[in-house]
Amino acid sequence: MFSINLPLGVAVLVAAGCTLHLPQQTVARRIDFEGAALAAAFAGALLLVTEWGGTDYARSSAMILGLIGAAALLLALFLRRQVTAPEPILPLSLLKHPVLRSAFALQVLPGAALTGSIVYVLMYLQLARDTAATQASLYLIPMAIGMAVIGLTSGRLGRRGWTTRTFVVSGTATVTLALALLATSGTSTGLWLVRGEMLLLGLGFGQLLGQLILLAQETTPAHQLGVATTATRFFQTLGSALGTVLFGRVLARVYGAHVPGSTTGAITHLEGTARTEAVHGFVAATHWVFMCAAGVMALALLLSVLLPKRPGPARPERRQPPEPQPEHAGTVSAVNG
Repeated sequence: MFSINLPLGVAVLVAAGCTLHLPQQTVARRIDFEGAALAAAFAGALLLVTEWGGTDYARSSAMILGLIGAAALLLALFLRRQVTAPEPILPLSLLKHPVLRSAFALQVLPGAALTGSIVYVLMYLQLARDTAATQASLYLIPMAIGMAVIGLTSGRLGRRGWTTRTFVVSGTATVTLALALLATSGTSTGLWLVRGEMLLLGLGFGQLLGQLILLAQETTPAHQLGVATTATRFFQTLGSALGTVLFGRVLARVYGAHVPGSTTGAITHLEGTARTEAVHGFVAATHWVFMCAAGVMALALLLSVLLPKRPGPARPERRQPPEPQPEHAGTVSAVNG
């Protein structure tokens, strides 16, 4: 299945190489390796706190408190580095613009909701509806269709007056509705209804995935477009990781309250009354997972509604001649679009 992407990817690369000719200027730049390392270490410590806290270690244990302290220290060091670095990996000046702050937050929230929704829809189908793993994966097709429909119609909608803000507001509202509907899924919910909810989810996420990056790029100075784009991707990835961990914690906590001393992995080995009780407990747990995901997207909807209708640039573009760089500075190619 994955091999089908190879000839398509080769065709895209060939077409881009033959038709896309952008002016290119080589400029010496310093690479903020220290800032990148601090950002990665902070994200790792934060994920370990959410993963281990309350499960492998008590929340008040020395390990968790130490990780929290380490995460706080690493964040402080990262912020300090971004203030003092000649060319920081995440210039804090970008955070002065309210639209960019909202764009970064809007990357975290849908990233968490998207990962959680896909994982737990598949779990619901397999554990609560006895759907084989291969058959459960087919339920992602309606979601893919919804995203493809948006991709094909977004240009036409843009010509009819839809702005980036319009897409973001509409997309967050649609995803919130889809997740709220998924929260009502039970042991007798029609599977075609689940497919319809996945289609609705795809229509919502299709409006968000590219538009959130465009939202950040519209308000970023041209010479910082690469930094802003990379930052949005980082926040999206961080949101996905946090969403997987936190929603997993919600699922385990609610399921454990309904079926004490058991885990969701044991459901497939149960029979009779024990299995029925476990399935009902799992459905109750997925209800809360999807409700939490809908709440996350409701917060994203609030942020998107508060966006200005016509966001301006973060600051006037002022190009400075490149300063002389030391011999050890890295050299990268900056594309001037």
